[in-house]
Amino acid sequence: MKAAPAPRKRNDLSIYDRHADDWWNERSYFAKSLHGLNDVRLREIADEIGSDLTGLTIIDLGCGGGLLSEPLARRGANVIGIDISAASIAIARTHGRGVPGLNYVQGDARQPPLPAGGADVVLCADILEHVSQWPEVIKSAFHLLRPGGRCYCSTLNRSWFSALMAVHLSEGLDLVPRGTHDPAMCIRPDELESTARQFGFTPGNRLGHRVRIWQTLKQWRICMARGNSTAISYGAWLVRPQESVS
Repeated sequence: MKAAPAPRKRNDLSIYDRHADDWWNERSYFAKSLHGLNDVRLREIADEIGSDLTGLTIIDLGCGGGLLSEPLARRGANVIGIDISAASIAIARTHGRGVPGLNYVQGDARQPPLPAGGADVVLCADILEHVSQWPEVIKSAFHLLRPGGRCYCSTLNRSWFSALMAVHLSEGLDLVPRGTHDPAMCIRPDELESTARQFGFTPGNRLGHRVRIWQTLKQWRICMARGNSTAISYGAWLVRPQESVS
């Protein structure tokens, strides 16, 4: 009698070490959908803070191979990318060598080895749904920001539709590596904003995403665009209020 197959591992963080060499390879099934998603995120960031980022300090928590960090540094920002994966940080440094204002640090986004209060923008893109203690990442973001600074979160909603589209179908069709996500770890927008308020944030714009079906099938990578629904995934801006003057 054959033994039952082992259950599939969910939220397998070893993927980011095993596929670290593929971060910038748009033909890799590991990275091709990430590059597609990146287009939406860069547009959402530009819409909120502008395209010319000269003089801004941005901290990218969970930066992976630097897919957001490097383009933002090329737009003039001083960017510090932080990731727990040493292999991913090594690739990010190699690919971004020579880009002015771009630096990477290996570290835990829940306790980043950086001084508080110095960032204009903190990014939490494609990280929160991978951290069981994700509120600690939001807390870190608040402390890293200067008063008036903003945090951009981009994550998956915890809904049946998100589980179907972003996990079961995407992984089943090898649009993303199998085991990348755990549907139970995804975060509802109201949960994110409620937690953010507890740490002192004021929620700002909430941005829904939709799947571009034809482009996804044509390019065989996940392609997203802005939409009215947050049922699959969403972006959320959080603002650290200005300090009151007594």
